[in-house]
Amino acid sequence: MPDQVINATILYPLVITLLVGAAEFGIWCGRRFRGIAERAEAMTTLTVSALGFLALLLAFSLSHALSRYETRRSLIGDEANAIGSTAHLATMLPAQAQPEILRLLREYVAVRTSLGRPYDQAKLDRDATTSRELLTKLWEQAVPVSDKQSLPAHRFIAALDVMTTIQERRLISMRYYVPSAVLFILLWLAIVALGFTGYQSALTRSHAHPATVIMAMTIAIVIVLVVDLDQPARGFIQVPTQALVDVAKQIQPQVIGN
Repeated sequence: MPDQVINATILYPLVITLLVGAAEFGIWCGRRFRGIAERAEAMTTLTVSALGFLALLLAFSLSHALSRYETRRSLIGDEANAIGSTAHLATMLPAQAQPEILRLLREYVAVRTSLGRPYDQAKLDRDATTSRELLTKLWEQAVPVSDKQSLPAHRFIAALDVMTTIQERRLISMRYYVPSAVLFILLWLAIVALGFTGYQSALTRSHAHPATVIMAMTIAIVIVLVVDLDQPARGFIQVPTQALVDVAKQIQPQVIGN
């Protein structure tokens, strides 16, 4: 996906330049062909239609990106709570089982905090593999202490099950984005709409040149904002992992007392 390959911090100036250029080209064409062009009323209808369609698609894309951002942020909070609960319940298990379980939990939360950061698809795959291996080891440690008559052991296994479920859900959320086709259509529609806007502005001899440029910049920023929200590990807007950092501090040996 090209929008995931290019960092959003680079896309901001690129897309702003592209859309401002489209508006300027429309203004140039309008001035050049003012005497032989079709009536300005017809261009007004086309411009309004294009801008309305752009607004609809932009609202849809931004809403989808915001929803995915909130999902990723919520999953980090859920994962931090699950790891924290598992660590606390581990301290209620037999003393001989606690050190290894807490060690594995410390390694696990460290991997989950840096999951795919800095952005690198290969690193994300390695972190995912490491996460699964550590979870497997935690389940192996849970077998010797699994006693149906032991409430702490039962609750520990239940918490470990929640950790496993959230681990997969978070990986899935980091691998699915707003479809590239939607973003490309959005960008193309913005170029057409702003070109029409500049063209119509020149035909009517209005003094809206600065306003047209400002509108082009604003639309460009919102389009790249959609991409930025959909890049959880880079760009100006990143999904915070402070909840996992806080949990990591809570399960340090000197705090838990393994």
